[in-house]
Amino acid sequence: MTWALAIALVLVPLATGGAGGKSAPFSREAYVMGTRVTLTTWDSSRVRGLARLEQLLQPIEATDRQLSTWRSDSEVSRLNAAGAPFRLSPSLCALLTGLERWTTASDSAFDPAIGALSLAWGIHTGGRLPSASVVAAAQQASGWQRLGFDAARCTIAKSADVALDVGGFGKGEALDRARAAVSPAEAWLIDLGGQVAVNLAPPGRVGWPVGIAHPQRRQKAALILEMSSGSIATSAGSERDLYADGRRISHILDPRTGRPATFTGSVTVWHDDALAADALSTALFVMGPERGLRWAEAHAVAACYLIPTADSPPEVRSSSAFTTKFPRLRKLAGRRGTAGNP
Repeated sequence: MTWALAIALVLVPLATGGAGGKSAPFSREAYVMGTRVTLTTWDSSRVRGLARLEQLLQPIEATDRQLSTWRSDSEVSRLNAAGAPFRLSPSLCALLTGLERWTTASDSAFDPAIGALSLAWGIHTGGRLPSASVVAAAQQASGWQRLGFDAARCTIAKSADVALDVGGFGKGEALDRARAAVSPAEAWLIDLGGQVAVNLAPPGRVGWPVGIAHPQRRQKAALILEMSSGSIATSAGSERDLYADGRRISHILDPRTGRPATFTGSVTVWHDDALAADALSTALFVMGPERGLRWAEAHAVAACYLIPTADSPPEVRSSSAFTTKFPRLRKLAGRRGTAGNP
């Protein structure tokens, strides 16, 4: 499975644990879900700090084993290959219940049942320009309504050869499972391929400093915000987009049209639930700034669009929930994002 690279840049340096009973940061890096994960926590005990990092990492690795479409033995791979009614595990059933909620709420601007469309456009294999007939056939094999999900019985009964594409929700689910695995009384941060989840602020700080990259210059931060709870996910074009026959192909597809989304900036969503942040950043990217901000306002969702301009600083347009959540938001005018110790 190819996991989408998010745009958030965590501005927290790696550090080793403290001594003398003082609380200090402990960090760990690993490679999982096809991307890098960085985990940071604070504790006065090195043993406790390192143990907590392991507690946070294990659910992420387990989520990868369940959802990976690169593993033939994963539950999602077996679901995608199933032709007969398929019984879901309790955890995957709960996940699909959440996915159904956001698919319905977004009027299918987010729809994870687009495996056939992703294959048609070569989203995970370098990109291609399919013919209109290929796209039409892929649309007939895509869409949540064809998955036949029965939440009460935890079963799938497909009406077409539908496959889930987990790139728009897998990281969020992994982060939620990690959060559930540790005490809510501990301070930690996880950066999973750019999607960030945190719990509590580091000692002496109002939050963890997190940067949001310029939508066209990912090595530079355009915004800095302080996070003390929840998760942020960013969807954008830029370096993840594909090219075929000299044409740009957005790596984010519009499930309603079967074609790549047309927006060229980025959108960041904060939500207490990481799965929701992941799914909604995709949905709002597909909607674009005008419709997306109207939807975010109507649903009290914290969303921030960065819209490319002729000059370096992008235009920043946020929902009222986002500006309320992050009143100390700092604009960097496209400077390289760096920060000191948290």
